[in-house]
Amino acid sequence: MTIGGGLARFALAAAVLGVPSAVHSQQRDAAAKSQLQIRYEAPADAKLRPHYDELMRRRVLERLQGFLMPLRLPKPLLVRAAQCGAERVPYRSGGPITLCYEQLERIAIIAATHAQDPNERSMILFGTTVQTVLHQLAIAVFDQLDVPVWGRLHDAADQIAALIMVEFGEKVALTTVLGSGKFFQYSGNTWTGADFARADSPEAQRFYNFLCIAYGGDPVTFDFLKPRPGPSAFPRLTERRAPRCEGEYLQVRHAFSLRIMSFVDPDQVVKVRASQWLQPDETPEVPR
Repeated sequence: MTIGGGLARFALAAAVLGVPSAVHSQQRDAAAKSQLQIRYEAPADAKLRPHYDELMRRRVLERLQGFLMPLRLPKPLLVRAAQCGAERVPYRSGGPITLCYEQLERIAIIAATHAQDPNERSMILFGTTVQTVLHQLAIAVFDQLDVPVWGRLHDAADQIAALIMVEFGEKVALTTVLGSGKFFQYSGNTWTGADFARADSPEAQRFYNFLCIAYGGDPVTFDFLKPRPGPSAFPRLTERRAPRCEGEYLQVRHAFSLRIMSFVDPDQVVKVRASQWLQPDETPEVPR
């Protein structure tokens, strides 16, 4: 299956299923109130154009803007989708958060290669995209609020991203964990001893840190991450790690409460949790 053909089918499904008018209304409200600004930049490379079109059709950045409406940052923050010349552009102090079409191309290729179910492919694309943006958002929050980070920056950003997901929206959190988890599985990453000497933690370790915060914050929704006998279609926490996750979650939440919570509107959190941010084909099937 070609990537362009797969994206066309995703777009057709989105057009048929539609987006409720109430969601569009929420997105308009978010755009008016949020300090998170969004921008889609058309790519010069024609092969990346389907990703630009798909993001626009699904209003992905608008939905992220609405989901993150409770954040009250000191100054506006731009989230842009753009052609980057690489899969990632690191966040720079005072700069925008950038979602690269090249990264979406890689996600789409892996999803199309390994996921037979169109809904699973949509979940992988949406979930991994959200995880990518939330990770960079956390780094931008550290920057704007001058939050001290002990340890590795990207580990701390993963923890805050997972906490925001759990606190702001159960269904978005579930889709993000499942989508990014499937991508992690299908990408077939392997690591050598040299990776453990890098400044950043290996991706596998970061991924399980992310799962641990989600499970520690909401063990009912994320019960499928609990260790149990037998094979699993999704990565599970280990017997040694799972009991620690509640404590890890509470540690991150305490730090969040001390330095960031005063910039979060609790009334908006309640509204966001009650809202529907997912399209029908992005709603995940919980692993058994």
